[in-house]
Amino acid sequence: MRTIALHGFTGEGADFADLRSHLPAAADFLAPDLPGHGARRGLRQVDDYSLAAHLKIIDEVVGDQEGVTVIGYSMGGRLALHWALANPTRWRRLILIGASPGLITAEERAERQLADAALATFLRTQGLAAFYKYWHHQPMLRTFFQGDSPARDALVARRAANAPEALALSLETVGNGSLPSLWERLGELRSPVDLVTGEADPKFTALARRMGEKIPRVRLSVVEGAGHAVHLERSGDLATLMGF
Repeated sequence: MRTIALHGFTGEGADFADLRSHLPAAADFLAPDLPGHGARRGLRQVDDYSLAAHLKIIDEVVGDQEGVTVIGYSMGGRLALHWALANPTRWRRLILIGASPGLITAEERAERQLADAALATFLRTQGLAAFYKYWHHQPMLRTFFQGDSPARDALVARRAANAPEALALSLETVGNGSLPSLWERLGELRSPVDLVTGEADPKFTALARRMGEKIPRVRLSVVEGAGHAVHLERSGDLATLMGF
């Protein structure tokens, strides 16, 4: 069975390398780079960043496989939800890490769009170093970025190669304020859904509990000693949760 892993904002498919190391060598595991990230950081046309463009990449990676497992972290989790709802017969399991189904009201989405637009402007005018000084020091990410480790150093080096304009376009097109709310559609998810959060990420843990009230076949897992990025901080625990 194929497993697809979708990274978060500022990340890339390589972020799942440590998780992949905990899986059997023969596991069919693919982690594509999404628009504006990794091998796709050079995209410049707004159409390349549309929701449809993201879903097309997922379609291409899934290929002719049926019954796939889709892992999505943060932004990737949001995109995984959109893809799963558009393709209800093509997946057998969703594993959503620190994910949100969007903002419920138009007012919330408009406020978030303004915040994302401000971040995009900051990226374009101040550059990556200044942006990461803010982004990597958010409370939910501190458990990963506050120390030194080979995994952290490798990730920071990869992110240093990102392009400010590409990240800005990603924020402006598939940021949480730009996509429609999926809260009222969570009941359509008929196959099993795992909602995974870190114990040091209370915001998304509370959000997962609210989501769990609407999803028919759901399991909530709160991972000890982790913040928002469970796949980076506790990849072995995540592999165990996946059944490996």
